[in-house]
Formats: sequence, C-alpha cells, structure tokens
Amino acid sequence: MRSYFCFNRILAGVVGLLLTATLFYACSKSTTDVTKANTSDNLTITAAGDQAVANSYFDDLFVIAQEVCQDAGYTQTGRKASPTTQMTSKLGACYSYTVDNVQTDSWPKTILVSFGTGCADADGRVRVGNIQITMTGYFYYTGSTITVKPLTYTVNGKSVTGTQTITNTSTNSVYKYLSVISGGAVVLDSTTVGFGGSGTYTQTAGTATLGSVSDDIFNYVGTDSLVYSTGNAAYITVADSTYLERKLSCAYIGKGKATVTYNSLTATVDYGNGVCDDSVTIAVGDKVKTIALPK
Repeated sequence: MRSYFCFNRILAGVVGLLLTATLFYACSKSTTDVTKANTSDNLTITAAGDQAVANSYFDDLFVIAQEVCQDAGYTQTGRKASPTTQMTSKLGACYSYTVDNVQTDSWPKTILVSFGTGCADADGRVRVGNIQITMTGYFYYTGSTITVKPLTYTVNGKSVTGTQTITNTSTNSVYKYLSVISGGAVVLDSTTVGFGGSGTYTQTAGTATLGSVSDDIFNYVGTDSLVYSTGNAAYITVADSTYLERKLSCAYIGKGKATVTYNSLTATVDYGNGVCDDSVTIAVGDKVKTIALPK
C-alpha cells in the first residue's frame, strides 16, 4: 500500500511539472508572437507612411511640369496667356525658366526651371535648385513625351532625384498621361529610399478651360515600389475603384486609397474624401495611425 501511495505521489508530481512547463512555454510563445506581430505591423505602417511621402514629391513634379508648360505656352498650339498671379501662387514669386529652342512648333524643347536658393509657394512648400523638362511636343497632344528630371533639387530641405517620363496617351476628349518613374530616390528624415513605378493620370475636370490649370482635377491609378537601403521593399497599388484624386488648386492628394504591402502584410493608406488637407490615415489590422504629408 505504501509503495502504491508513493508511486501516485511521484506521478502527480511529474504531471504537475509537465503542466507547469507547458503553460510557461505557451505563455512565452504567446508573448513572443504578439511582440513579433506588433513589430511587423509597425514596420508596415512606417513603410506605408514613407510611400505616401515619397509619392507626394513625384506627384508634385507632374504638377510642376504641367504648370511650367502652361506658363511657357507649350500646352497646345499657340501661346496661351497665363495668369501671372496664378503661377506665382503655385510655384513661387522667384520661380523662373529658360528655353533652349523658342522657335514656334519646333521640337524638342528643353526647359530649365529654376527655384534658386529657395522659392516658397502659397502653401509654404520651399523648392530649391533646378528641374529640367524636355518636351517632344505640346503637353496636351497625344504622343507627346515630357521628361522631368530634378537637378540638385530639394523640397523643404529633402533631396529628390530620378526621372519622370510623362507620355500623353489621350484619346478623343479624354486627357490621359502615363507617368513612369525610374531611378527615383527621396530623402525621408535621415533615410534615403528608392522609388519607382508607373501609373496613369486622367483629367476629370478643367478640360473646357485648357488656358488655366487652377480648375484641373486628375485621378491617378498605378503601381509603385519603395526600396530601402537594406534591400527591403514595399509594393504599392492604387486600383481603379480607389483612385487618388488631385485638384491642382490643392497642394495635396485629397481623396482615394492605396494599398502598401511590406513583409507579407498589407496597409491601407487613406487620403480622405476630398477635403484639401495634409492628413493621411494608415491602417494595418486594428492599428491606425495618422500622418501629415510634407508641404
């Protein structure tokens, strides 16, 4: 009887130890998994925020190209008088440009845009340096190619490099432009990220007043990529159903959503419902963060 009782006590002790070890392992594993999940979520949110910021710089280059071509009279045949106050407001009072070939209807033309040592626009965006724009034809004409290349160019102290090639793919009365970004790089705080991709800008308002850009509205859809110095990359998609809307009267994208995939996780970047502000909301699962786009 004593032997049997001792055996039961030993067995109970062993079982207890096993249960304790199992519970400890389960708790440790749960804590580790949660920590890893939180880290992955936060990294994805950061990548999505970086994408929104990088995209804003290259979206601005598209707008600059259109505004400069309008000001220079190279949007369509016949120079269009452009409201000086409009251009001063959008590009800054110290904005200037030179053209290598001023002969009418003669192409290509190269426009050197200068913002000098600092040119602030009405929204507080300070551009510095030069941008080179090369045109094969009028901006609004199907088949024309406009190549935009920043030269020692910064926005609010952040360097922007790369090449944006804009091809007019318009059909009938629908104005569309294919934008391809290659070799792009943007300095975000102390980090430099590579940026590239392609997408289409479709003009949805302002076509009746091609002599002015103030009432122009564009929708954007496409795919982009963001590459860090570590080699890690984020992939971005803007679908037709969630197109980004940019009113040229506003300094920011004001509507639409983009999805950003990083390390197998997907974040949603929400630009809002049309209100002109710098606010962007980023969501991954149950985590939500709001960031402000650069001026």
